[in-house]
Amino acid sequence: MGKKGIEIVQAKIDVNEVISDLNKAYADEWCAHFQYWLAAHWVSGINADAVSSRLTTQSADELMHAERFANRIIELGGTPEMDFSKLATIGGCGYKAPPRDQGNLKQVILDVIDAERCAIDFYNKMVKKKKDDYDV
Repeated sequence: MGKKGIEIVQAKIDVNEVISDLNKAYADEWCAHFQYWLAAHWVSGINADAVSSRLTTQSADELMHAERFANRIIELGGTPEMDFSKLATIGGCGYKAPPRDQGNLKQVILDVIDAERCAIDFYNKMVKKKKDDYDV
């Protein structure tokens, strides 16, 4: 986004608030990516191959989402969080390590569902806050 684009956006919204929200979403996507990627490599037992395959695909999707958020943050003149150790505390959904029991596929799936629900809730809140600012 060029200087003029940033000026137009800044006239309509609090860019710092948007950047803060985008950084939260960016952090959550990174945490989800790592959570799903690690679980995909950790699980074992009956049906683990199917779960692992799905988690690998989902992990790649989450990384792509993080990249999109980072690009938008940069376009708005902000900086995506650079300290990986802070991501779990910046985001609203956090990070949940896979269960110690590698065969506990049910818990892995429940943790993924919780993470996805949390992200959807946060995105809905972002949309409600900015519903009249459709340029963002």
